[in-house]
Amino acid sequence: MIKTRLTTAAMLTTVLMTILATFAATSSGMAAEPVANNTAVITDAAPLKPFEARYEAKAMGMRAKAFRTLQLVEGEVYRLQNSVTLTLLGATVGSVAESSEFRWLAGELIPLQYRYDQTGISSRSESVDFDWANNVAQSTYKDESWSLPLQPGIMDKLSYGTRMGRDISTGGLTEVSYNIVDAEDIEVHLYRVTAEEVLSTPAGNLNTLRIERIRDPGSSRKTTVWLAKDWGYLLVRLEQVSDSGTTELELESATVDGQPLMGL
Repeated sequence: MIKTRLTTAAMLTTVLMTILATFAATSSGMAAEPVANNTAVITDAAPLKPFEARYEAKAMGMRAKAFRTLQLVEGEVYRLQNSVTLTLLGATVGSVAESSEFRWLAGELIPLQYRYDQTGISSRSESVDFDWANNVAQSTYKDESWSLPLQPGIMDKLSYGTRMGRDISTGGLTEVSYNIVDAEDIEVHLYRVTAEEVLSTPAGNLNTLRIERIRDPGSSRKTTVWLAKDWGYLLVRLEQVSDSGTTELELESATVDGQPLMGL
């Protein structure tokens, strides 16, 4: 009995972390020296569109409900939030809350703070505070902390996803890169547009951009995201394939800028 319980707990921990890593699309990437951000100039300075979105996440035969919201806090400051709760027989076995506050100023995204809290059968916390006055990011992971030098274009694990669609649509780029604070490192994340396609979802058929994560040669992981072109480049679908299997995230419903999302 004890062994069975430990095995079940270990499996649930794996499922929860797999789902969350896929939802954030920030699983470990190429650790490298920061590169010049090829999306530094953005011509689209229009305000962002607040939204509330509901997703279904699937991994290892289990399912979880996930939520993603973007809201205007004040002035040009926005808050982006992810949340996932995994339940078993009606009981909560784990949850994650992830958030990013950033300033959207004249088309430029400037991160202010990032928070990640995982509770339940496995716990973990992470945070980054961006001090642009002194060009320093204070990063913490579990019980460790680091001070990292800041330069324009550096972002957190969550907010860069808000910028991706705008960068691709306004700059006409087929590849984009981002320098992301991850614990004691600044990692380079590379993405490539591979197609424009109409995607069938529970929310209806949607015009999307299909974008793939470019990983180190030989990596067994493959991450693909679909963004809704007609709905502020909202995340519609995310799929990650690894040695442990396939994890999927699919949009169920959403409200964008006060309007219910509808298919074609």
